[in-house]
Amino acid sequence: MLKEFAGEELFNALERAKAGICSVAFDRVVVVHHNDADGICAGAILQKSFSALGFEPTLYCIERVHPAIVERIHRREGSLIVYTDLGGLAGEVIREADGGRNLVLILDHHPARHVEGERIIVVAPELFGVSGDVFISASTLAYLFCRQLTGLEMQGCASLAVVGSVGDYHDRSGGILGYDRYVLDQALHAGEAKIKIVDSRERYFLHGFNEFADVIAERLTTLGSVGYYSGDFKLAREAALHGFEERAVERAEELKRLKEERFRQKIRELKQSALKKERYVQWFHVGRSFAPMGVKVIGLFCHAIKDMSFIDDEKFVAGFQDFIPELPDLGRIDWEGVKVSFRAPAPLERRVLRGEVPGLDVTLPLATERVGGSADASHRIAAASMIDKGREEMLIREWEAVMEELSSPSLSSAR
Repeated sequence: MLKEFAGEELFNALERAKAGICSVAFDRVVVVHHNDADGICAGAILQKSFSALGFEPTLYCIERVHPAIVERIHRREGSLIVYTDLGGLAGEVIREADGGRNLVLILDHHPARHVEGERIIVVAPELFGVSGDVFISASTLAYLFCRQLTGLEMQGCASLAVVGSVGDYHDRSGGILGYDRYVLDQALHAGEAKIKIVDSRERYFLHGFNEFADVIAERLTTLGSVGYYSGDFKLAREAALHGFEERAVERAEELKRLKEERFRQKIRELKQSALKKERYVQWFHVGRSFAPMGVKVIGLFCHAIKDMSFIDDEKFVAGFQDFIPELPDLGRIDWEGVKVSFRAPAPLERRVLRGEVPGLDVTLPLATERVGGSADASHRIAAASMIDKGREEMLIREWEAVMEELSSPSLSSAR
């Protein structure tokens, strides 16, 4: 049934990944996942699945892929290391850092690149023309892979994939679609979920959580991103696997209030001419004013403001936030950097999706590479990368140059 729905290319990719894992001996499983709802749910699905196979996976929650971070994760050998919800564009970085010591599997729904190597496997639906913006989340991909690997239908995993899909806004057209929809159907069939129509949109009530998927996703992203440096992503993982205890709900609410307070303060500053405007982008820098929140938060902030009245809806929005090099579970790394997040206001988003404007999945990685940074986890209308501190204005100049090079006459005439 999965083969009939998935199509030959994705099904064969999942089969190759399964065969690769089954052909190599390893004594340890490491799961590296992102810190938003989709990444946390994907990590939880993988944790549950490998536990069912007799392993006790080591989990690392990271915000971005960077050589200094990857090298820390790959110090040991003889492991299976699985990246989920990140890594698609960073396969070469990961392969070089590993040096063939481990078997690496990348499960990513973002745009990706093929990587040559016997001990690295990339499963990325974007390579087969399947949009990770719309039709498949990282948690859905993790679910499909784990079904293929284990042959088991583990209770609650389909529901987690639904949460991840909603957390990545795949329901923005009124309901989730494509592969995400397939997994929703599995959850419905298993009695884990039901659909309710609210204001002409679907909402998914999940019986295991006794809550709607969008509420769960918001809590998980808040714990994982706002509370990243406090280690609250661990509370999020536990909640994903076992449900929300009262202390997790209270902590999510506390962090939400912190985020909203910092956001209000920064919005006031931006309204008072703290926003710099170029031809194609309007940008700002928060420095460490969002600390102790993680750098995922700069993307949440850009998403929150992109359609506000003080924003020019014909220009992309970009925000920079200083990276704190003291990582939970990994310790201090020797790198001083900055994260940049780009978002598209709604009218510009529609033009990107119609192919009238170059997508961020192309423009930001190109510009980032030109300034020696690391790009990964990029979509057409939302993207982020990491660069050395001090190169922010250089990145903006290079990104503007890439836009100029790739822009169609219709974009230029709109300026």
